[in-house]
Order: sequence, then C-alpha cells, then structure tokens
Amino acid sequence: MARNLGLEVGVDVAEQIRVEAARLFHQRGYGMTAIREIAEAAGISSSTMYHHFRNKQDVLFAISRQFMIDFNNALLPVLNDSTRAPRDRLDDAIGLHLKISSERHPELLSIRGNRGALSPVQLDTIVGLQATYQRAIRDVVAAIQGPETAPDDVAITTMALMDLINGVCQWFDPSGRLSIDEIADRYRHLARSLVVGAAP
Repeated sequence: MARNLGLEVGVDVAEQIRVEAARLFHQRGYGMTAIREIAEAAGISSSTMYHHFRNKQDVLFAISRQFMIDFNNALLPVLNDSTRAPRDRLDDAIGLHLKISSERHPELLSIRGNRGALSPVQLDTIVGLQATYQRAIRDVVAAIQGPETAPDDVAITTMALMDLINGVCQWFDPSGRLSIDEIADRYRHLARSLVVGAAP
C-alpha cells in the first residue's frame, strides 16, 4: 500500500507528482500512462492524486506551466538586463537555455510531444509563456543587429536561432563526449554567426 506523502512534513506532493509524471510520460508516452501509475511512482494513493489534479490532462498542464514559469524566471532577467551588452546577454541566455533543457529533459520532451493533449485554454497559456521568452530573444537579436535591420528579418533570425538551440534536447546525451557546457560554448559561436551574419 502506498504511503501517504501528503502527511509527511516538508513534502511538496504536487511537485512530486509532476516530476514522476514527466518521467513516465517521457519513458512510456502520455497515452500509455495511467493515473494509477503516476500515483504509485509518486508514492501516494490514487485518492491523494485526485486531491491535487482532476485528471491526467491537468497533470500535463501543470508540468508544462511550471516548466515554462521556471524557465522564464531564469532567462528573462538575463535577456532583459539593459545594463549589459546584448551579445553578452545572448551568450548567457544560450548557456542557461541548454543547461535547463538538459537538467529537465523529461519535462521538456513531455511538453513538446503532448501539446495536442492539452485543452485550447491550457495550450494558450503555455504558448503565451513561450511567446514571452521568444519576444525577449527577439529584442536582444534586434539590439545586436541594429535599427537598420527590418523587423521581418529580425523575426526570421529569431526563429532560426530558436530552432538551433531548441534542437539540442533531441540529441544531447549526457554520457557523450561533450558536456552540456561544451555544447553551449559551441552553440554560442554558431548563434553569433547566425545573428551577426544576418545583419545588413
């Protein structure tokens, strides 16, 4: 019988559910994972599970929303720091982006692979959080490229940059030859070439 983590002092049951659900969604797939299995992995009863989330869709939304809130809280202060040079801000943001994506790999891939399982309202919330981050990246790209660069060109460069750094989580292997910090260093150089090279 699962022990009731909700009765243990200092245990964030909702967070434990999110972590275990993300792991199961990543390993087994969203559609193949049952609420009961999430509860068992989190060390709680199914009734405790339903006390925190109404259904599996709400669990997925909670994973997605918390990830994006944490992600934005880490990245936006770096990107919006007008006291620093735009290129330095972009360099640091790329490093943070890749570090967080690597450390929270199951959550990130759970979000990307199961967006269609969210309700329209839930999806709008996640897309809005992602758009906030993308606007901050775009503003830094615009600052690097200068006012003579057309807005459409800034937008295209921003999308290309996002495709570049978002793709790492699909292939990066922590046990591989290069660490995530070494990958980040290489990607900073690629990003500089992309952003500066696209300027008029």
